[in-house]
Amino acid sequence: MRAAIAVFADHGYAGASVRRICQRARANPAAVKHYFGNKDGLYQEVLHVASAAFAGDETGKIERGERPPEAMLRDMIRHQLRPVLRRNTIGRYLRVFAWEDMAPSRPYKQFLAAGRVPVVARASTIARELLSPDATSEEVAVATVWLMNQAMPFVRSRDTLTAPPFGLRFDQAMVDRLADRLTRLALAGLARAPARLD
Repeated sequence: MRAAIAVFADHGYAGASVRRICQRARANPAAVKHYFGNKDGLYQEVLHVASAAFAGDETGKIERGERPPEAMLRDMIRHQLRPVLRRNTIGRYLRVFAWEDMAPSRPYKQFLAAGRVPVVARASTIARELLSPDATSEEVAVATVWLMNQAMPFVRSRDTLTAPPFGLRFDQAMVDRLADRLTRLALAGLARAPARLD
């Protein structure tokens, strides 16, 4: 799995091959067929592992009313910020998703359509809880995407943000403060009635 993550991160789905992954892992290509079926199955598992890294500690379904949505939102954002404290594997996950941002692969589209992305389910539940009951499905979808990306600028740009002019110092205390700030901003954004732009 580590070899697959590294190769998909370096080359994207289209540029990766089972042969290259197995060479890196010093494994027989028949192992991929045995455990994952094919390259698509292996990639689906990489996507599952990568997305779970950003989802939060609870991988099960969140039932409406189980916890206050504000607490779920803070937990989700705090978990999404964890990668700024550990850069190794998380950086590879980010590169896998960056490839998909540029040119979504068929397995990635299937992965999303199958609903196996914990962070999407969590963000959607939170959005539904925080938006007004008459929110449209479009409003929920937009809020879900927005909530999923609250922490990403800090994770993706960590190295840039530690240098001038920002000079941020990412430690556990700062991550906790940042999670609180982002949660407050997100809650304020969802609670306000939309301003007319016309």
